[in-house]
Amino acid sequence: MRHFNPHNETKHQAKTQTFIPKYCQMRFIILFLFLINTYSSIGQKPIAATVHINTQQGGHPIVVGSSGFNARIGDKVWSYKHPDFIKAVKTLRPGWLRYWSGTAGDAFCMATGQYDQEYINMFDKGEAYDRLYQFVEVKGPHRLMDLYQLMGSISGKIVITVNAFTETPEMTAELARFCKNNHIKVEAWQFCNEPYFYIPSRQRYWWNNGFDYAQKMKPHADSIVKVFPEARLALNFTWDGIWDFMKEINQYQKERGAFWNTFSKHSYAPHTGKEEPFADAYKRLNTKLLEVTSPKAMRDIEEWTQKGIPMLITEFGVWNRPLNGIMSAVYNAEYTLRQLAHPNTWLIGSHEISNKAKPKLNFNNQIATAFEKNTPLSTTALKTDIELDDEGNALKILHEATNNADYIWETTLKGGAKVEGLKNTQVEGVFGLAFQGIHDYDYLALTNRSDKAHEITVFFDDKKQTQTCIRTWIAGEQAEAKNVEIKTDVVKNTDKILLPPFSSMLVSWEKNQKRPPQYSRIYKAENRADGIFLKWWIRPEATDYDLKITDTQTGKTTTHTIKGTAMDSFLFKNAQRNTTYQFTITAKNSIGQSRASDPVTLATALPQQPQIFKIAPRSNQLTVFWHSVANAMGYKVTIQSEDKSFTKEYDADNVFGYKIYDLPLNTPCRVSILAYNGLGNSETSPAINFTCKKNIPLPPSNISAIENEKGGIDLTWNAPKQGNTVEARNPDTIGKGVLYRLYRGEKPHDFTVLKDNIKALSFTDETVKAGKDYFYTVKSYTLEGGECSFYPNIGTIIRNNTKISLWVDAVDKNKEGGYDVTVRFKNMPLDGESNLGILLSDVSYLNGEETLFKATTIDKDFYTVKIPASALKNKATYALKATIQTNGGTPVVSLPPHKGFKMQ
Repeated sequence: MRHFNPHNETKHQAKTQTFIPKYCQMRFIILFLFLINTYSSIGQKPIAATVHINTQQGGHPIVVGSSGFNARIGDKVWSYKHPDFIKAVKTLRPGWLRYWSGTAGDAFCMATGQYDQEYINMFDKGEAYDRLYQFVEVKGPHRLMDLYQLMGSISGKIVITVNAFTETPEMTAELARFCKNNHIKVEAWQFCNEPYFYIPSRQRYWWNNGFDYAQKMKPHADSIVKVFPEARLALNFTWDGIWDFMKEINQYQKERGAFWNTFSKHSYAPHTGKEEPFADAYKRLNTKLLEVTSPKAMRDIEEWTQKGIPMLITEFGVWNRPLNGIMSAVYNAEYTLRQLAHPNTWLIGSHEISNKAKPKLNFNNQIATAFEKNTPLSTTALKTDIELDDEGNALKILHEATNNADYIWETTLKGGAKVEGLKNTQVEGVFGLAFQGIHDYDYLALTNRSDKAHEITVFFDDKKQTQTCIRTWIAGEQAEAKNVEIKTDVVKNTDKILLPPFSSMLVSWEKNQKRPPQYSRIYKAENRADGIFLKWWIRPEATDYDLKITDTQTGKTTTHTIKGTAMDSFLFKNAQRNTTYQFTITAKNSIGQSRASDPVTLATALPQQPQIFKIAPRSNQLTVFWHSVANAMGYKVTIQSEDKSFTKEYDADNVFGYKIYDLPLNTPCRVSILAYNGLGNSETSPAINFTCKKNIPLPPSNISAIENEKGGIDLTWNAPKQGNTVEARNPDTIGKGVLYRLYRGEKPHDFTVLKDNIKALSFTDETVKAGKDYFYTVKSYTLEGGECSFYPNIGTIIRNNTKISLWVDAVDKNKEGGYDVTVRFKNMPLDGESNLGILLSDVSYLNGEETLFKATTIDKDFYTVKIPASALKNKATYALKATIQTNGGTPVVSLPPHKGFKMQ
């Protein structure tokens, strides 16, 4: 059929060279007759609808492999090397995966591939990371290199969400260098997971607002750009409906310019903070799906970022329990399609891969026991097998198109059924989108959220489509159906496609013209004893590959032709020692060839000497961080006590941080590191001295910096907590006599000591210059053990209008079920036009917009606000800010900590 231009991956899995065996055709005829008989027996005639596909104009390119997943496997038995996780990835064939996953990544150290207890302690709900910590400790590190190699094996990509909550720009810079040294191509760097939930209205002070978040991400972005000048950088702007945070980021953009070039968000549009009947959830799904994928939603995003900005979605889903089953499956497919219909949409990922292809057997108790008893457990030997849920089946079907197409044709569906939406509305219930494939097939994806079957006639450029096609679909007999199976059949020489109720379907037509292969990528290049070993993306349409090898010193180039559609590796045995080579791969077939891959450079030499840049001792453990080097395949860490009573070497594998256990306490030691590859070892790094001690405290948390009426800065923080991990539960870990060291800087992460030997959980900085910006953080320490290794969040000054005092004085529930709020103020003349009120913010887990309720009574030094029960949700938690604006000036807002209430 039609064709356009290149990019990715594998042939239609169930499609054969002879198109489809006859038994499948007979199976379809029986199934077709059964469906027709079923529909007629219940008096339902399929609705006649049409799909018009315009291949000449109106379409737009998409990235091959545009659909992927967030990948949360920390609290499952799987690791990147677990055979059943590999099976899950190869079954679903995502175009990309995210490292590290979502909220689970907020306390995750990308250098080690493990959780750090100091990182965990910085969060007010650190116990949520306890299970993740335990699982990863038992399974072993989740290394970036392992994920990249796995994705390379399916011609897939990775997105990295930088953990800028707990890691510093120094660590981010080393992460970027590690990627460069290991030929890791990162499609996008996203900064933080859901930062908009870490603001003062939630009693969290990671960033005061979106502006503050942006300015604190700038050093991380600069670290990456120094290594990768053309990097795609994405702030995490919003979760559907939380537009305030995005508007605050836009204020930074207006004042200082955008350092990012990609928009990212998360989306759980049908989510609600309450359990609701299925009928209500179904209406919500129908309305919200169209609302958040509409052209207006895209225009809103562009209004607060920039026109045409690429959109990255690293999480989306339903998150409304009654909808789990066929409706959530159809939603996942249709949300992906509707977003890809926007030219801005670049990569879109569902939440999350191991909830779509799940471990069939559960070994969580074995992992918990192994952690508790501190006994080794080989989790890769625990065979779980996999099972796909309904959403997994829907996306498995859809990935055939999204990850094997490079262009979306303008698609118009007419005559589809309407379905019930919110507020007694009727909304579209059927959707279709056509894809130009890169291999043997072109595609039409269809979704049906209605209870009506449809007979669809397809037109390509106004010509009725009668070519034989393959249908692959899932469907439910009712909207609440669960555990439906994938079905496939052949529709031969017909102009009508039957679309069942409550279904997601992919229709595939064989092309009548082949295409040249997509470009490939070299994702592994390493020195071995017998030569340089290379691996690249397989291109199923390629019959052979040209590998070009250039000696960078002499410029001499040789080309090796590797024949075979399944060939994906080559050992360059003639490599000369101490020579640097550049490699590119070009895929070819009888039609033509791809462009050459991006070049990869490797020297046939021992790795350079690595350097340690940070150590973090804690109890009898040590975590060591180093600058990675080119040509390395891994690193070895050596610990030696000064008295030589303890010496041990550890193979860290290919990472840039490593955690070591069971070290001697109160014993002066040295740590050093070397890099290795197939040719041998590098020189050993200079040794760093350390001593493991028990009474090093965990870090404090949640430092805030609020300007007082006298112009000083009132700083408060939380004490180190016990109870997040097994070690932290031990009172000996914290010890007695914890002191605090306060740091201040004029830029984030650029600190000097402001005050030492603080015994309280607060301090007032009276040495500030009026109007000057400062940033603060704090560390805990003991005289016996020393200082914690990492500082927590950075406090940015929350300015106070020192001439005015404004605060929420009382919050009382009234007889009508709502709340009466009393606000008091000083030095606020209410002359001219005044607007007084309360900003109500729903801070339940996944909400955040503020709603203004105006004052109902006003006196000379106080006013009251009535919040009706009809404006409140049951069991929701609310934060309150008082606000006064006079004569159109800048509103004055009460300072944190904000009072609030929970609706019962």
